[in-house]
Amino acid sequence: MWRLCGSLLVVAGIMSTTTSCSPPVSGMTGVGVDAEGHPIIVLAWCEGAAPPERVSVSHYEDPAGPLDAVPVNTPGSTYRVVDDVNFVAPPLDGRSASVRLDAPDDGWTVEPRPFELRPGVLYGAFGHQGRGDDEVNTDYVSFSAGSVATLTPGSVLVQRYDERRSPAPGWVDVVITRDDFDRQGRDHDCR
Repeated sequence: MWRLCGSLLVVAGIMSTTTSCSPPVSGMTGVGVDAEGHPIIVLAWCEGAAPPERVSVSHYEDPAGPLDAVPVNTPGSTYRVVDDVNFVAPPLDGRSASVRLDAPDDGWTVEPRPFELRPGVLYGAFGHQGRGDDEVNTDYVSFSAGSVATLTPGSVLVQRYDERRSPAPGWVDVVITRDDFDRQGRDHDCR
C-alpha cells in the first residue's frame, strides 16, 4: 500500500486530498516491447471497470537533471516530478490494451509532444480514467531505457513488493508473460 500511495502522490503528482491517499485502482500497468522490439505500455483492467482513457508518463528530476532511481524523500530534498506525456486512448473494448511509446498508433495520440525514452532516466507510468473524485487508475509501473532493452516480445515488466528482500523489504522488478499480465490485471485486487 505504501508504494501505491507514495508513488501515486509523489511520482504521478495527480492528487492531493486529506480524505484518501489515491484514486481507486482497477488494474495493472506494465511495460514491454512489441513484435518489432518497440517499447509499449500495457494495461489490463478489472471486470466491470471502465477502460483507461489516458496513460501518463513522468520522471523524477533534481537541479542536476533527470534521475535514474527513485529519490529518497529526506528533509531538504530538491527533486520534483516532471510530467513527460499523456497518451490519449481511442475507445477501448475488452480488458487489456497497449500503446507504443515511440509512435502511438491504432487511434492512440500523444500530448503535448512525441515521447523520447532517454537513457539514464527512471520513468513511471499508469493508466487512468475519469477526473477528480471519479478518477480510477491502473497500478503504477517504473521503467528505464535499460530495463526495456532487456525485454522480449510477449514479456511484461511490473513491480512486486518483496518482503524477503535483503537488507530491507521493497519493490523489485519482475518480468511475466503477457498472458499472465492480462490475467493478473483482470483479477487484480480492484478497489
